[in-house]
Amino acid sequence: MSEFSFNPMEATRLCEIMGRNKSDKGSVDITNSHHNYSTVYYSLFKDIAEKNMRVFELGLGTNNVNVPSNMGKDGRPGASLYGWSEFFPNSQIFGADIDRGVLFNTERIKTFFCDQTRPESIRAMWNESELHENFDIIIEDGLHTFDANVCFFENSIHKLNKNGYFIIEDVLTSTERMVQHKLAEWRRIYTDCTFTFLKVPSTRNQIDNNLIIIYKSV
Repeated sequence: MSEFSFNPMEATRLCEIMGRNKSDKGSVDITNSHHNYSTVYYSLFKDIAEKNMRVFELGLGTNNVNVPSNMGKDGRPGASLYGWSEFFPNSQIFGADIDRGVLFNTERIKTFFCDQTRPESIRAMWNESELHENFDIIIEDGLHTFDANVCFFENSIHKLNKNGYFIIEDVLTSTERMVQHKLAEWRRIYTDCTFTFLKVPSTRNQIDNNLIIIYKSV
């Protein structure tokens, strides 16, 4: 991964796109956003935004309040996928969620069922014909628990292309010590990847405004 810099308090074009699509990744009012990941993503992806890629995100943002890690009853399912389809106009966009009620398909967006806590469910999803090819970007915005993060990563990293990014969102600050121990283990196992734990500065959120950025070099 080449060095990148970002200003977490300066809104970008991607912040506007995500905010307009009702995603919680950022908005033009970036200092008041619950998350400001769109500043990081813009820095990482702005130079490849026009490429023809395959982009996958786990977690559509269910508005079913009975489902863990939901977006609340006013959330917009698929908000981030709509945002990615706009930011990456020449790419294929894919997503998955445990809530079958929020799955949808458009001309450029396809979504699938996945329970990220069950390896067999993850394998079944990757066996879907439209998901056989690997991906240039995989974003995990699902259950937001340590065990769920580990399960999905370890059963999905093989789907990442060379020079691709696998990013885990909303890592709890309180779990950093445990996460760093796991990253040390992963660095020994996945020697073709670099792992960065990024605490994204925020004026509002000190609880889970953290990313794990994995870059696959070979």
